[in-house]
Amino acid sequence: MYIFGIGSGIGQGLHKRFLEDNSVSLFGFSRKGEETLVSFPGKERGSFVFDAKKGNDLVTFQTSLASKYGFQTKVPSPIPSLKNTDLLVYFALGDGVFGPVADLEEADLKSHFDLNVHSLILLSKAFAPLLASFRSSTFVFLGSTAGKQGFPESVAYCASKHAVLGIARALREEWKPFGTKVVHVSLGAVATEIWDTRPQFDKNDMVTISDISEYLWSISHLPKSIFVDDLSITPKKGIL
Repeated sequence: MYIFGIGSGIGQGLHKRFLEDNSVSLFGFSRKGEETLVSFPGKERGSFVFDAKKGNDLVTFQTSLASKYGFQTKVPSPIPSLKNTDLLVYFALGDGVFGPVADLEEADLKSHFDLNVHSLILLSKAFAPLLASFRSSTFVFLGSTAGKQGFPESVAYCASKHAVLGIARALREEWKPFGTKVVHVSLGAVATEIWDTRPQFDKNDMVTISDISEYLWSISHLPKSIFVDDLSITPKKGIL
């Protein structure tokens, strides 16, 4: 069980929920992690320091993941017991860049897309060689209603969330031969810190972190024959 982006918001809430689930070996990753990535291969569970915007961290994770499961060489020799193990990955990475398009800065755009888009592709690439070795695998991409429609002063955010939907749809097709489930969750407003700089929105109208964490946790218990493509979640008032 892997969760990326556990340092705050939905990722943190989801990680907390899975800590209550003793049926999984849990690995969490964020800039606020407790252990270094170097220690990851030998651990049965843990919280690790990981910055998805740093190329070195992405390379280190890819190398460490391959080492953990016996893929150190070009000729895979995976751990035999993986055939009795299910792989579950949640991507809760992301930030928000808002404001009129005329005010957007190039550095902010690069940082935003490195985290919201590029890191998802590179992390998916790291897991790709393992899929045939596990009994089953499920990848959950946390997207947004901004990935299906437009909002004013949100051009960068909408673009990145449209990209998340595209990544999930493409991998769903690419990984069909492995029986991999790829789930995209189109999230409406959830009461995270991303709204703190947008006082025109009331967090009381939003889905709570604990509620969305419970819902996302339930995806891990889908029956084996159920393949969900896109899930849409909104607060009671709908799209705010």
